[in-house]
Amino acid sequence: MDIYGEIARLNPRQKEAVTQTDGPLLVLAGAGSGKTRVITVRTAYLLHTGVKAGSVLAVTFTNKAATEMKERVRSMVRGENGSPVIATFHSLCLRILRREIEHLGYRKDFTIYDTSEQVSLLRNILSDIKFYDKSFKAESILERISRTKNDFRPPAAALPEDPVEEASAVLYPKYLEALKSLNALDFDDLLLLTLKLFREHPSVLGRYRERFRYIMVDEYQDTNRVQYEFIKLLAGERKNLCVVGDDDQSIYGWRGANLGNILDFGKDFPGTVTVRLEQNYRSFGNILQAANGVIKNNRKRMEKSLWTEKGNGPKVNVLKALDTEEEADWVADRISMLQFEKGVGYEDFAVIYRANTLSRPFEESMRKKRIPYSVVGGTSYFDHREVKDLAAYLKIFANPSDDLSLLRAATVPKRGLGPSALGTLSEFARANSFSLLEAFGKASAVPGFGQKAAASAEALYGLVGRYRKMFTSGRGMGNILKSLIEEISYREYLTELYKTPEAAFRRIENTDGLVDSITHYESSEDAPSLHGFLETMALMDLMKEKEEKGGRGVTLISFHSSKGLEFPVVFIVALEENILPHKKSVQMNEDIEEERRLFYVGITRAMKELYLTYTKSRTKYGKETPSMPSRFLEEVPEETIKRLDRFEKLAPEDEEVYARKFFAGIKAILGD
Repeated sequence: MDIYGEIARLNPRQKEAVTQTDGPLLVLAGAGSGKTRVITVRTAYLLHTGVKAGSVLAVTFTNKAATEMKERVRSMVRGENGSPVIATFHSLCLRILRREIEHLGYRKDFTIYDTSEQVSLLRNILSDIKFYDKSFKAESILERISRTKNDFRPPAAALPEDPVEEASAVLYPKYLEALKSLNALDFDDLLLLTLKLFREHPSVLGRYRERFRYIMVDEYQDTNRVQYEFIKLLAGERKNLCVVGDDDQSIYGWRGANLGNILDFGKDFPGTVTVRLEQNYRSFGNILQAANGVIKNNRKRMEKSLWTEKGNGPKVNVLKALDTEEEADWVADRISMLQFEKGVGYEDFAVIYRANTLSRPFEESMRKKRIPYSVVGGTSYFDHREVKDLAAYLKIFANPSDDLSLLRAATVPKRGLGPSALGTLSEFARANSFSLLEAFGKASAVPGFGQKAAASAEALYGLVGRYRKMFTSGRGMGNILKSLIEEISYREYLTELYKTPEAAFRRIENTDGLVDSITHYESSEDAPSLHGFLETMALMDLMKEKEEKGGRGVTLISFHSSKGLEFPVVFIVALEENILPHKKSVQMNEDIEEERRLFYVGITRAMKELYLTYTKSRTKYGKETPSMPSRFLEEVPEETIKRLDRFEKLAPEDEEVYARKFFAGIKAILGD
């Protein structure tokens, strides 16, 4: 490994970040400044200096980022000195809990509940305590509970004048109790329980502190209170902690990210060395000047200013359209023009907006003009009903205490166990202190329970026992899952459920995809297990990765989803008051600065050309409503702007080029 050759290719600030290995280090990495390269070279440098690979921990937020980092480090160190631990927060905590959770009174075969399963559990609790009211939606309560966990505050801190907060405070302990009785965790628990483990069991914390002597955290501006406390505990007195992030790209406050974690890092860790990465390798100068001009208006930030050696490039284009439809048509026309005129591939364009609801007119315009496009943020594969059905079977095989999964498995396919029968079995289990699965096995002994229903329940109990043994006895999980699908006639169930052959075929394809998924997992793991596969599924569902651009046409995407991506040509649309900044932020004077950071993130996605558009009026609820340009547009330096006429076509000097290409195309079609 030529680590010094890698270091020689870094700029001076990047070298400083790589070679500063001991003590607390804050790397303020501006957009496009090469932070991933810095982290990977720093990891390799630590190993080169003799640090054991197992003592190095790098934590990030997405599976994709963790995988890319692993591959880059592996290519640099070539297996020397072992492999460092590179993981997401959730996968790291999951790994720790699988080994240590018995200290907290759980069994190691716990299940991880996704959002839909959490909602189902909350609905059951609401129903049981006769608390159900249409004004109390399980999803809203779950959101409050999650916020309470991530803020690391007791539910009693809820505001009494907010009825949903009150309901959440009442339900919070019941929800925790129900989860524990099912030997199940939600995603927030992965972090919260690991922190609880470290706080209540110092000997466990001591072992992990001794192991992880050098810690790095990527995207530190996105950490919440629990993640901050977890990292602080793990760093211990040694404090060999390097955090990398950009306060100007902190855009997830709504889901618990605490900007103060990065702004106050120097106070929390005295002696911190701060390195600013300000040289941008992505964008032309005018784009960066626009970004700098906007973000400097935020007060809660650490001073930095992006610059580049690439030159100024084209100016930032600003367009005022008459209405929603004209804006969308103009963007589609401009994309067609640039694609024809300059040969820009459709996959090199992105249209970025504040909310996914704004995509509709742009989709319609793209379709009219036959421009291929993809909308980021569609349904996850793991959210499909048939995948969740089969996953319920796998979960009950892995964790016999998972009553929610058992109840779902009992009803798909239908086997004569309706709500009344399942309620009777649940009551029988409670009255006799059985698990629900045990009650299924003793259904014949339930007073007044129908003979046919009892036979179905006991057959399911037997099926769970058999497949639980099969999945734990060895390899071949793909074939075992195929056998299960055949035994329960699940394909036939889908064919009957979805009336058209095409719809049923798509659903059956998804079940085949799950078989392929578990087979691939088994072939790629040294020690595969059903628990391991379910963990992989759960973490993939949690970290719904940003869709890759490439080969699928123009990308339509929200500001939040665009973070971490880059495109040669970017259109930021609907730049109007009450859209950006969002109406709620304006009305309640809530974090206008985070809205400004969203705009900054959008601007810095652009590599070569940037277009900013807004309208004189916008269609809302079927009516034309006057619009005002976003206040953030006034912050873009005028010297970086080129204001466009909405009727503008090609520049005069390009007309001849356009004509030549057009007639050359006609000639190619017709021949000589």
